[in-house]
Amino acid sequence: MYCIAVLIDEEQKGQDYAEYILNYCADRKIFPLVQIYQDQEKFFGEIQKTVPAIVLLALPGVAGLNAAEHLRSLHPKCKIIWCSDLDFSLHAFKLRVEYFFMEPVEEQKLWEGLTACFGRSKGVKK
Repeated sequence: MYCIAVLIDEEQKGQDYAEYILNYCADRKIFPLVQIYQDQEKFFGEIQKTVPAIVLLALPGVAGLNAAEHLRSLHPKCKIIWCSDLDFSLHAFKLRVEYFFMEPVEEQKLWEGLTACFGRSKGVKK
């Protein structure tokens, strides 16, 4: 099964982002398992067993940078959508993050990130 993980610090935002992801995927006839994590330690423990295809990383400040670096070092092929309150765009480029954007998280921005991960060849609509 296709798995998308959301690593975030606020539960309600995680639920909202999961809904955005599921709306995008349903529109394209993709039905992933979306898992929300608020605990980085638990997240990194879980992905040792099952690597998600895509991770939406939405942690503030340096916590997000550290998580992105750690994720990339553990799983170089995992696709990352990274949202931050700080401009880490250069770091995101160096880490080969598929899509980086700054807060606020809006459905359209998240959909652009998912399009970057899935690619236009998967029947993605503009």
